[in-house]
Amino acid sequence: MGSETMEQKYSHRPVLLDECIEGLNIKPDGIYVDGTLGRAGHSAQIAQRLTTGRLYCIDRDIAAIGSARERLGPWMDRVELIHGNFTDLERLLTQAEVPPADGMLFDLGVSSPQLDDPARGFSYMHDAPLDMRMDQSQPLTARTVVNEWPQEELRRILYQYGEERYAPAIAGAIVRVRGQAPIETTLQLVEVIRRPRPCGRSSTPPSGPFRRSVSRSTMNSLRQNESFPRLFLCWRRAGGCVSLPSIPWRTGS
Repeated sequence: MGSETMEQKYSHRPVLLDECIEGLNIKPDGIYVDGTLGRAGHSAQIAQRLTTGRLYCIDRDIAAIGSARERLGPWMDRVELIHGNFTDLERLLTQAEVPPADGMLFDLGVSSPQLDDPARGFSYMHDAPLDMRMDQSQPLTARTVVNEWPQEELRRILYQYGEERYAPAIAGAIVRVRGQAPIETTLQLVEVIRRPRPCGRSSTPPSGPFRRSVSRSTMNSLRQNESFPRLFLCWRRAGGCVSLPSIPWRTGS
């Protein structure tokens, strides 16, 4: 147990890792931004390819920042860790005095450590207080969403972000149950969500769409921020690139 190697501890392989690294075309003296640090899998591959270059890593989960110090230890002389949300990219990069970047990467979604820790409230396999905060310094929790948001807003995020076909029925069920007593834990929520869904009509875990809805309702500020694409272009050096390996939304007209 105590002899776990660094390689074993960080065996998780980021999505499309090889493709991202190839697409970034990393220059040893380049400037790079990882806007979603997570387990630092992408960042480790970028950092070890730098010599005089610089990598700026952003994450809103303070636990991810702490873990990254260990994972990126051999290359911390060329890495700067920034606690913040990628949707606030312009302010964060300005404050850190980041020069125009040769490449930027954003791997959007909930990371494995958040799902693996029952206390974070993301898992539907363990009973825990309703939290689901990707940044635990922020006040908004899943408990607040479940017990205080209007029924129509619950329906909207379940349908729009969770792609839940039974969103109206589930939102109604949540409001009815919380009218009797607050919904406090993950397994309570799973039971409430399970009831309106016809048996055998979906293989998706009952709380999966809700979990996606809560996390994406925050991430969706990226989509709603019309200046974000322009920010990419303004902060890149000529010829630089942006990599988005796991965008959790559809594009369309």
